[in-house]
Amino acid sequence: IDIVVPNKLEKRPARTIDESLIEAGFKPRFKSRHTLPAVSYEGNIEGSEVEIEFLTELRGSGEDVVIKVQEGLNAQALRFISLLLENTIVVKIADYILPEGENLQVRVSTPAAFIFNKGLIFTRRNKRAKKAKDLYYIFDILANCQELHGEIIDSFSEFKENYHTSWLGRFLRNLNAYFSDITSEGVYMVLTQRPDGTFPNMNDEQFVQYVLEIFKEFISQIESM
Repeated sequence: IDIVVPNKLEKRPARTIDESLIEAGFKPRFKSRHTLPAVSYEGNIEGSEVEIEFLTELRGSGEDVVIKVQEGLNAQALRFISLLLENTIVVKIADYILPEGENLQVRVSTPAAFIFNKGLIFTRRNKRAKKAKDLYYIFDILANCQELHGEIIDSFSEFKENYHTSWLGRFLRNLNAYFSDITSEGVYMVLTQRPDGTFPNMNDEQFVQYVLEIFKEFISQIESM
């Protein structure tokens, strides 16, 4: 689970996030040997093994770094995280009731912001498997949430006005490079992430053709804005 946070988090009166996670049974795991290390928290939620990492916006020039956002809590600072912080919706978790009797509410990035962010960052990934996951996330939203297409395109029109023009140009270059034709690398990277049982009426050949069509149509819509 990736949790996006501002560069500075206020400490709640009772305890820090680090203290709360450790109290809940999560164990911090250091993921680098830097003076300020990247840290994830590993634990169990209702029988499922969970790893939690914190991300924040990288400001200024330079490479991705780790910064302290709260006492005891380090977050990896990455490019383009502002998209996820500035474009959000609140989702109610219907099957999780808080002690007060209300549904748990979680603030998440909008589908359009999530797609924009993934399309910008996947080429910066060092591991091919992580690139493939980013691309599958984009495909999953476009293929399975078609009722959101109009809203997503409208949001990209706003992104074009509200963010640096180079961001949208980079986004389109990235997708065009990976989805130019049926032999493109991105098409088969999405195939490697296809969960068992999804699109049961398609064999692999039909699936990769469908993937290409989904991305080509989306790219065309963004380019024609």
